[in-house]
Amino acid sequence: MNDEHILYAVSNGVATITLNRPDKLNALTPYMLGDIFLRVRDASADEAVRAVLLTGAGRAFCAGLDLNVIGTGTSSGGVPTEPSALPPQWGDDIGPNLERFYATGWRDFIVSRKPIIAAINGPIFGWGFILALHCDIRFAAKSALFNATFARLGIPAEKNAGWLLTRLIGPARAADLLFTARRFDGAEAMDMGVVNSVFADDELQAHTVAYAENIAKNSAPRSLAAIKSQIWTAIDDPYNEAFEASDQEQDAVTETDDFKEALSSYKAKRSPVFTGR
Repeated sequence: MNDEHILYAVSNGVATITLNRPDKLNALTPYMLGDIFLRVRDASADEAVRAVLLTGAGRAFCAGLDLNVIGTGTSSGGVPTEPSALPPQWGDDIGPNLERFYATGWRDFIVSRKPIIAAINGPIFGWGFILALHCDIRFAAKSALFNATFARLGIPAEKNAGWLLTRLIGPARAADLLFTARRFDGAEAMDMGVVNSVFADDELQAHTVAYAENIAKNSAPRSLAAIKSQIWTAIDDPYNEAFEASDQEQDAVTETDDFKEALSSYKAKRSPVFTGR
């Protein structure tokens, strides 16, 4: 692993993955991308991790794919291409339908049992934008500058960016951003729904860490896994199938220790202590 370019740390139930190539605005090499996927897998398999935070070192989130790679035919080099198995925690039956929709290393963001939160601390272009689209929640700094650069570079919306963006903000707004390849700031990103909220540059990291730690402390791991699955399949599943899956999970969860702890802590007006059991 190219650990100097991808940093990984776990604290208070949160795994933080940091793109660490600040002199290049965290532009991605294939090996960096492979390391990111592997770190997402590490976090997914670690029972001590309840949420994942993705961010960039220095003044940028990610300037996209390194221009030295573009056009060389090596854009997938070093990236895991085999789908990874779902981590066998909190019940193998949680979210099995996700495997219908998502494959290869990018899939790891979506089939992870953990919420993944992007802290967009600066410019975010191209494949950096795609990374953020694969996250569940996005917060941005006021200095963040977005650009879906694909059409300007003569390429399609890569790695399913068109599908993800359309799902997130609708076809008309997605078409605007993808057709024009124009830049837009954090405020517009929030207005369109690309990001959840925008913060002053010096407040973004603290907010995102506190947000992730709150999830890690107060949300039951199995519930997070089930809800994430429900969200990512919500648009694709017929109502009746989704309802049946929801009922099945509801029936299963009533037998878990965490469900009993949730009720007990709620009645006692104390913080829960979830174990994932």
